[in-house]
Amino acid sequence: MTPFRFAAALTAASLLAAPNPACAQTHDSTLTGFPALASDFVYTSLAFTPANATQSGLHDWTNPYTGRRAHLDSLLDDFSPAAIAKQRAYFEKVQTRLAALDRSHLDAQTQADYDVVSNAAGFALFSLTRERFPQSRPQLYAEDLGNTLFSNIALEYASKDARAVDLTARVARVPEYVAVARRNLEATNEVFTRVALEETDGVIGLLKGLGMDFTRSTPSAGRYMSVAPAAVAALESYKLFIRDTLPRRGTVDWRMGPSMFDEKWKYSLQVSLTPDQMLRIAEDSMRTTRNAMLVLARPLHDKWFPDHEHTGDSAAVLNAIVSETLAHIGGEHANRDSLLEAAKTDVSELEHVTRDKHIISIDSFPNLRVIPTPEFMRGIYGVAGAVFAPPLDPALATFYWVTPIPAAWSTERADAKLREYNSYKMLDITMHEGVPGHVAQGAYANLLTPDWRRLLRWVYSNTPYVEGWAVYAEHVMMYDAHVDGGDPVKMKLTDLKGMLRIYANVIIDIRLHTRSMPGDSAVAFMMRDAFQERPEAEAKLQRAQLDYVQLNAYFAGVEEWTRLRQDVERREGAAFNLCRYHDTVLLYGALPVPAIRRLYMAGVAPTATIPASRCGAASAANDR
Repeated sequence: MTPFRFAAALTAASLLAAPNPACAQTHDSTLTGFPALASDFVYTSLAFTPANATQSGLHDWTNPYTGRRAHLDSLLDDFSPAAIAKQRAYFEKVQTRLAALDRSHLDAQTQADYDVVSNAAGFALFSLTRERFPQSRPQLYAEDLGNTLFSNIALEYASKDARAVDLTARVARVPEYVAVARRNLEATNEVFTRVALEETDGVIGLLKGLGMDFTRSTPSAGRYMSVAPAAVAALESYKLFIRDTLPRRGTVDWRMGPSMFDEKWKYSLQVSLTPDQMLRIAEDSMRTTRNAMLVLARPLHDKWFPDHEHTGDSAAVLNAIVSETLAHIGGEHANRDSLLEAAKTDVSELEHVTRDKHIISIDSFPNLRVIPTPEFMRGIYGVAGAVFAPPLDPALATFYWVTPIPAAWSTERADAKLREYNSYKMLDITMHEGVPGHVAQGAYANLLTPDWRRLLRWVYSNTPYVEGWAVYAEHVMMYDAHVDGGDPVKMKLTDLKGMLRIYANVIIDIRLHTRSMPGDSAVAFMMRDAFQERPEAEAKLQRAQLDYVQLNAYFAGVEEWTRLRQDVERREGAAFNLCRYHDTVLLYGALPVPAIRRLYMAGVAPTATIPASRCGAASAANDR
């Protein structure tokens, strides 16, 4: 799972955002027509959410309408009704301005940008008026606050002393931030409450740990020590509020229902398939993949379990043979304390393969940092995630974080997690999150020009593009570059199990939110049909309960990416060069894949170039 930035989700007051310039910035006043509108839109929408602005690199901003200047790195997001009303009015104004422009007079690249702005404004209004997460999701405030404070610490956008000043100013604002949350929240449910309590504890831990350590050697140390206790007290009070008071205000169903689901589907995915169509395809794909796994697993099963004879119906036999084989493979894993180091080793090896096999031209990532997942995000990132360097300051760190196994977990629970995320699966995840998946994706995205276009396509990135590329990248490494973890059959089975998980994502997300699938049935389905360990299945259920639609992006995206590659190969024949193809499509930025298809097939050049192409005349595809 990997968003482009620290923010976990699009929320009513917190639009998807990005990281950094060190100068005061609104938009380029020399621009006219649609570019001026787009520039104004991306900078203004970032300024609405200081958390995202810091992470996007927008540190100082001058309001083009009032002339007022704000240092965004010292502010917290404003979820007050007045602030949300201002955001709503602005996005409605953007829609009016878009309607007054003639899209047909724009060039192909700018038409793609027009569509991004149009969809983003509509999505924002849907979030503000229909989802209304600030009224029902107590975990939103913990996640947003943790992201905000962590960005001052982790992103080296200024000197440590300057960032300590910013962090301290934000910590001083925490009590009022919590007061707004308490006034806003109208209802909750058991899932939201449980996660909110866990993540609020994570933010308290950040204040007492990372925050204190970060400021200790700076001139802000004394000031931080004076404001942090009030922030901690406010958050402790918030925990009591969401545990004891909020449930009495009202209950909200985490199930969104068909209408909300379909509406978010339209804005979030931007694909041609309906939920019903994708559900049918996912169910068919699951059956086909399970049968393919049986063919691969049976010889291994006969070798490892010669005395295990399974009888009964075909589904039961398949489940027994495949699950026993996968369990044996799952025994090859790191210990509970070495997951992070194993991920670092995999990153290094994958960089070498990417270079040697001519997968992409950018094959080294010196600003990549592999770190433990911050505590306040572990409810969302149960395994791993990637966070890109800010588009306005791409030299800053890119993070690949790996979630450690909690020390409090029993040996049995930890072993189940390690079997699920065995050595083959963690290698697969590092392809996805790291190289040539999200980390590479971010490096290319940060090359786009001009600045407003890079920001626009980064901040409002299309999720199937993002997640679909990462799944596609796994397959490139396995089937083009022949990365197999030392055993091609075990790696293939691991990949197919991963695809089962992607199909299951679609099935449970749609059925949970639109067809009232019971939660325990979803867990049983994932364990039985997708061969997931119970902790993984329960974590996936929680993820589906906390959000909706996003789980479909992996399948929707990889389908689009796979079809596009196949069509390009057919059209280009012997001239097809995999490396040059990858360079080109990544340099378009995170547009919906259908838009990428239109640009590529029309021969429209990206508005960015890589420093030096390493593709040459050969490619992994040509070498197969």
